[in-house]
Amino acid sequence: MTAHQDAAPLPRIVRFLGTDDCPDSTCPHCGSTGRFIHRFLVEDGRTLAAMSGCVKLFPVASVAIEEQRLMKKKADYAKRGWHLNSRDRWALDQIARFYAKEIDERSAMSAATIAKRSNQSRYRR
Repeated sequence: MTAHQDAAPLPRIVRFLGTDDCPDSTCPHCGSTGRFIHRFLVEDGRTLAAMSGCVKLFPVASVAIEEQRLMKKKADYAKRGWHLNSRDRWALDQIARFYAKEIDERSAMSAATIAKRSNQSRYRR
């Protein structure tokens, strides 16, 4: 067995909380030097942090990936003075309802998928 096979599995990321720009800092996960530190919530309720390379090693919930994509899109649009369209806002609302335990993950992901497909079909000509 290799050292990698003996290591305990990493916890699953269920929500990304933010990214901090910290020049010349070290990764809280592995100790390597870098700049951007991602903060996230894992399944057991702990808040952890790691740099980009280490975050890629963690398993991630689909809803967390979709929320991160939509939040990045929202921030990019805000820089231009734009707003998200109603489909994307609705998808973010459904994801927020999932985190508030009002709906299940499947329903939240269904809303995100519908919004994404609707956007794709709208701009495909």
